[in-house]
Amino acid sequence: MRISVSKSDIAWSYVAQFFNVGSGLITLPVILHMLSTDEIALNYLMITISTIVGLFDFGFAPQFSRNISYVFAGAQEIKKEGIAETTDSINMRLLAGMIGVAKMVYARIALVALVSMLTAGTYYIYIVTEEFSKVENALLIWIIYSFSVYFNLYFIYYGSLLMGKGLIKESKKAMLIQRVTGIAITFGLLFAGCGLLSVVISNLIAPFAGRIISIRYFYSTEMKAELARNRVRKAEKMELFRKLWYNSKKFGLVMIGSYAINKLGMFFAGLYLSLEAVASYGLMIQLMTIITTISMTFQTSFWPQMASLRAEGDKAALMDKFALTMNVFYVLFIIGCACLIFIAPPLLKLIGSNAVLPGITVLIAYSIVTLLENNHSSFASLILTDNKVPFMESSLICGALICVGSWMVLFFTDYGILGLVLVQGLVQLAYSNWKWPYVVCKEFKISYSSFLWLGFNQAKNMIYSYVRK
Repeated sequence: MRISVSKSDIAWSYVAQFFNVGSGLITLPVILHMLSTDEIALNYLMITISTIVGLFDFGFAPQFSRNISYVFAGAQEIKKEGIAETTDSINMRLLAGMIGVAKMVYARIALVALVSMLTAGTYYIYIVTEEFSKVENALLIWIIYSFSVYFNLYFIYYGSLLMGKGLIKESKKAMLIQRVTGIAITFGLLFAGCGLLSVVISNLIAPFAGRIISIRYFYSTEMKAELARNRVRKAEKMELFRKLWYNSKKFGLVMIGSYAINKLGMFFAGLYLSLEAVASYGLMIQLMTIITTISMTFQTSFWPQMASLRAEGDKAALMDKFALTMNVFYVLFIIGCACLIFIAPPLLKLIGSNAVLPGITVLIAYSIVTLLENNHSSFASLILTDNKVPFMESSLICGALICVGSWMVLFFTDYGILGLVLVQGLVQLAYSNWKWPYVVCKEFKISYSSFLWLGFNQAKNMIYSYVRK
């Protein structure tokens, strides 16, 4: 079953992502205006810690999504590396096994994350809030946030199931409902005077709305009956788990490296910089994350189809789609960065924000670093569609170098946020920024300039086809 992407899928992807980032962007002006600088800083530090425990996922989410795409494309088995030959039928027993493994894995991941947050995480929050004194109800806020992360992690695999099945529009609708629920709760509690508690209570409740909708979309009556007839033994699940673990452990290490590259600076900032500087750095990261998310939405919508094309061996169509999505990314990202640099600072001043962005030099540097990071990450993701992870070692080395460099620049210099950005950029520029685009261009026998031109032509043809219709 070939997975296709319709205009409706793309439209819903953008609507859902608007509200996905809107859970931060729509509520951001109110949060920046109504919360104190210390509360804003604590919010960013909590997000940073949640991304650390999110590493416990260890690469399973993309593995499940990609391999479920293979199953729906007709793969009759899951291989440790590479892709099995496909047929015209869906192996329902294999699908039942994949779902069973997903449930088993995420129940354990979520529990380990919760215990870690309530122990080591609590100690970190205790330090950065000066014994919970800098923010009112800091301990209660942290405990509620810890449980919200638990449920968000436990429900992750529903998104993998929907995307793997090619239910792109439906997965975005589930995301939309979850985010709208979260926004409504946040606004209601903020205006009720609950402060930072508003955000963490919203994070706790909203995932349940997304879970309910995801179940309804994925499990049709026919599928429930088919899955019920294919009860999978524990031994079969463990065999599937071992196959998935082969690449998941590699990708998990890549995620650790990626975290050190992109997020560990905030962890060190909490220890060495003032909460005002932390709030400024966190605000820049949040706005850049929003820009990246919006810019990548078009490409994200096509990943299930690209995985399906890779499984079928249609490399020409795969490169056409990838080049198209990258050109869309470049245009949207550059526009977003221009808004961040020239429009966001005066806009924050206009709304009376209690947190400000870093200076223009830092914003420009961070925009360039993030552009190059997202570029090579996209090329690395294309390599992943072949169920191979050749970049584990380089990611770990880059992460380690950035970790040490970030600590040194904060401990021995007064470069502050600019130092963190430059360390990240220089380490990545030395290898990853050029290596993975080079590997992909070599595999598909295309130069980078030809790749850009191909993407331009694909975008032009897509626009013309939409206009004719």
